[in-house]
Amino acid sequence: MNKQLKVAELQLLTKTDHMAVFDRQILDHQTLNDAALGQEILQLFAGQLSRLEKADWTKLELPFEMHTLRGAAAVVGAQQIEALARQWKQLGSDLEHALRGAIKSFRRAAKAA
Repeated sequence: MNKQLKVAELQLLTKTDHMAVFDRQILDHQTLNDAALGQEILQLFAGQLSRLEKADWTKLELPFEMHTLRGAAAVVGAQQIEALARQWKQLGSDLEHALRGAIKSFRRAAKAA
């Protein structure tokens, strides 16, 4: 990997570190403040995250997986995960590690919200 691309990847990871891990206001807006619907959507998203965590990343169809992850993350307010899914091509081999870290952070933040 060339040096410029590696620097760009590191800058992207740094930018996502400053984003909200979980913005509950986005989920509330998307669900019209329906708490039960919000909880159901969070559970569906958690299932998607669990499936990715358990997956063999060498066999994933990354364009499809990152597209669906980006959309789901946008709906629930998982801004770091959304940003990583949007920039998956630039992250290359660092994608799995970056997403696993963002998923752990999201789970902690969602539990606390």
